[in-house]
Amino acid sequence: MAVKKFKFVSPGVFIDEVDNSQLPRVSDAVGPVIIGRAPKGPAMRPVTVNSFSEFVDVFGAPVAGGTQGDVWREGNQTAPIYAMYAAQAWLKNSSPLTYVRLLGEDHRQATTAGKAGWETVNSDGDATAHGTTYSDGGAYGLFIIPSGALAAKTNPAATANLVNSGALAAVWYVNQGSVCLKGETWALSGTAQTVTGNAILLKNAGNYNEFRLLVKDSNGNTTKNTTFNFNRDSHKYIRKVFNTNPILTNGGTGGILPTGFSTESYWLGETFDRHVQDTVGGGTSGTGSSGTTYGVILGLGDRQGTSEWQKHREGKKNSQTGWIISQDLRTTAGNLADGEAAAPQGGFDAHNRNHTKRLFRLHGLDGGEWTQNNLKISISDIKASTNKQSEYGHFNVLVRKIEDNDSAVRIVERFNDVTLDPNSPSYIAKKIGNQYVEWNDQEKRYVVKGDYPNQSSYIYVEMDTNVADYNPQLLPFGFEGEPQLKGFTINASASIALHESASWSFNNVGQPSPEDVGTDSANTEAFLFVKGGGTIADSFQNNTGHGLGTNTPFVVVHTGTFAETSAGGTGVSGALGSNYFRFTGSVIFPQVAYRSTTNDKFLSNPQQAYWGFDTRESDSTTRFEKSNIDILRALPVGMATASYKSYSEARTFTLDDISGSRENGIKGNVYVWASGSRNTGQSITAISASWKGVLDLGMNKFTMPLWGGFDGLDITEKDPFRNRGIASTATETTSYALYSLKKGIDTVRDPEVVEMNLASVPGVWNTNVTEHLINVCEDRGDAMAVIDIEGGYEPVWEDGSCNEGDVTTTVNNLKARALNTSYACAYYPWVQVRDTLNGAINWMPPSVVALGTFASSERRSELWFAPAGFTRGGLTEGSAGLPVLAVKERLTSKQRDELYGANINPIASFPAEGIVIFGQKTLQVTQSALDRINVRRLMIFVKKEISRIAATTLFEPNVKQTWTNFSSRVVPFLDNVKSRLGLTDYKLVLDETTTTPDLVDRNIMYAKIFLKPARTIEFIALDFVITNTGAAFED
Repeated sequence: MAVKKFKFVSPGVFIDEVDNSQLPRVSDAVGPVIIGRAPKGPAMRPVTVNSFSEFVDVFGAPVAGGTQGDVWREGNQTAPIYAMYAAQAWLKNSSPLTYVRLLGEDHRQATTAGKAGWETVNSDGDATAHGTTYSDGGAYGLFIIPSGALAAKTNPAATANLVNSGALAAVWYVNQGSVCLKGETWALSGTAQTVTGNAILLKNAGNYNEFRLLVKDSNGNTTKNTTFNFNRDSHKYIRKVFNTNPILTNGGTGGILPTGFSTESYWLGETFDRHVQDTVGGGTSGTGSSGTTYGVILGLGDRQGTSEWQKHREGKKNSQTGWIISQDLRTTAGNLADGEAAAPQGGFDAHNRNHTKRLFRLHGLDGGEWTQNNLKISISDIKASTNKQSEYGHFNVLVRKIEDNDSAVRIVERFNDVTLDPNSPSYIAKKIGNQYVEWNDQEKRYVVKGDYPNQSSYIYVEMDTNVADYNPQLLPFGFEGEPQLKGFTINASASIALHESASWSFNNVGQPSPEDVGTDSANTEAFLFVKGGGTIADSFQNNTGHGLGTNTPFVVVHTGTFAETSAGGTGVSGALGSNYFRFTGSVIFPQVAYRSTTNDKFLSNPQQAYWGFDTRESDSTTRFEKSNIDILRALPVGMATASYKSYSEARTFTLDDISGSRENGIKGNVYVWASGSRNTGQSITAISASWKGVLDLGMNKFTMPLWGGFDGLDITEKDPFRNRGIASTATETTSYALYSLKKGIDTVRDPEVVEMNLASVPGVWNTNVTEHLINVCEDRGDAMAVIDIEGGYEPVWEDGSCNEGDVTTTVNNLKARALNTSYACAYYPWVQVRDTLNGAINWMPPSVVALGTFASSERRSELWFAPAGFTRGGLTEGSAGLPVLAVKERLTSKQRDELYGANINPIASFPAEGIVIFGQKTLQVTQSALDRINVRRLMIFVKKEISRIAATTLFEPNVKQTWTNFSSRVVPFLDNVKSRLGLTDYKLVLDETTTTPDLVDRNIMYAKIFLKPARTIEFIALDFVITNTGAAFED
């Protein structure tokens, strides 16, 4: 009895209960780290899941590959993602599991070839750029212009009509060659001419902006000649007619397409369907429009050579919203609230920080492109303060599915009643979180930035640095939109001859222009983001259709005949007479649509509307507009910066621009939004002389896009991390794939950050990568690498040849590496697996089923039991966690011996017993107990658990009592392992012979633990002795 626990005052019997039968605490489970691609989820950092359903929720369902269709828009799911199947195999029988999703990143000192991402390349493997020959390739844009701009004029030499509504409609990416239109020219008088060319305005061929386009190869030969339109329901719809799979261009030397496979020289990238409809018209569904439009093909890139549309060589980027801005606190557009500074120009400008303040913006959490392609952000229920103790108002932040609509909102995450008050527990940065990580390449670890842990699975908050000093009445009232390129204006005066340059300049059509690029036309033209032919010869080249010359861009419409030079060159002889027309017009680049009215048949009341980002195809449907995905993409390298002269300051949405439909524009059944309404005094807040007026009417919510995320992967690859795509001489600076793989491994290097006992990068046998994985496991000392090795089966997307592999090559390759480690194991051959979710059948690397077998063996027995043999390694019987149907190569007894002799674990197929893992060796050549997987896993387990016990002893007095306490906890643990057949015997020595006085003086406690691990039966010798009839068995 612990008498000190009692207070004895008067006589009595005192009773207590002491429980010495308590079992040692069972430590949290530890599982493997698996590294590979995934369709979604946090990237390039370890994330732990505890079930397959949680894995699917975070990273998506395993990708079986074979998906075709619109790869550009819908993503690359053309090849199986082995790591996801390995995760499923493990989670079928055990948990947890830590997954590192790979995206493309490059080293800070990466060479040009070592940059992540993609760009078009010519037949020599060099990056393409628009030039004067067909072999140059590049990105080509189709611009569509309404016919109203080209009305006939009595004097063809007079200045042409100004076009304010031209739009970029589509982009083709060409490795070599070009694309051009074929059609009729604009006819001022007489008969229009049918010509082929780019940098030339040609008439549409039918409704829905139908045109005829030719794809030309590097020699100017036509490889595709077809009509297309922008009617989504038509068989001629542009995305149905043209190749939208960049992978189909990856053929030839160094490519992945099989010999004889039809290789494309181009792919169709972005199409901006709603933008075209809203800007030009012509229809995208239904009856369409019979109106005439004109199209022109121009190269997309500045003439300075600073950037081109096809250049996307950079590492992954996370998406973000624009800055969320406040309301205008002034009582009217011209009157100032107390304490507010006067605006220099008066009126209202949402970009003017004297009128509005930047409050915060939201960033995607390491998701690359997936976040912007699948989510949008809404601010709802914006309320002014009614609390006399605080002027701070409240609002909600909603993470929504991008494809939903305001009549059927689908919320992924909700954060209610957040505030801008830094001292409140509801402060937005506290409720959502503001932490992000930065990678330290020297220390090979992430450094966490920010004060408040992230509560969202998708976003974090960045606050404006001055928000705490702002007027507490400020509330989110709008946002800055996605970045854009400035539009352009072409002005060809009557005095300019046809072979001379036209004057080009930036315009403000639909886009604000924050800076003057100078009055010097050469300076302006150098940064215009289009390229066209500078002369008639450039535009036609004998009517073969290539028109990207070296001179200043020139677009012309005309009639007449072009006479060739006598030498058959590309010049023009003679004059065109009076049948020409100089084109002057303005064109804008794509932008997402904003809700303009509550006059919407899908809303039950106006207050249901979320203003701002409208993701529908049109106001008359709830169908999602897929071209939003194209508009929200990351701009090409070097463009999305304020210093880039073609970069436009983003549009701004604000609730301050909402107007009513009646009663002086304040109250009504219909409300409208039009940019500039507050500036002209027509908005609700201007008329009511209060920013609260619009909120009082229930116009208190808006939606904004996320934009700019980038996966950093080569989109022309089925598997961007294919082994054959990483040269044997590659380094982290010359190969982004190698750098990304090694960085993915380095994210789990620190055992104090991530716990694991196994690690694998399924399907990757590149020696540089697998050795790095082994080194990390050895350095940690608490995990074993399950690797794939070179010499076996290789899928066709490795190099287009589909190598079947063989035992001898595999053995020789492994021996040549001279590995000698008990912290790794390997298997052979590949196996055929059926997908349990969709029935697809695929060949899988052996690491996938090996991991599954480790999990099932641990569940059925113990982790120190051999994950092999008919009892625990029977793949046909389900030990892998996935249905295994066949082996790529049926091994003979001799082949199994050859493999096992090289420490490669065979996967055998027997007629009666089925497919079974028939070995459990590590890659340790030196013969010892550690050359077996069960012993290595036992030692990892024992070391980890005793280390945890030891950690609780740190900083205790280094005396015998502490030693005894430590021993009293270790001995029961080892007894438990022994009783569960992990050990045959053990001995713990912790006394003055180990912890000597000298060690005590140096603050060291030293113990020796002797272990006799239980061995497995791998060889059974049976002698069958035949005796004479009269022999006695006793002999």
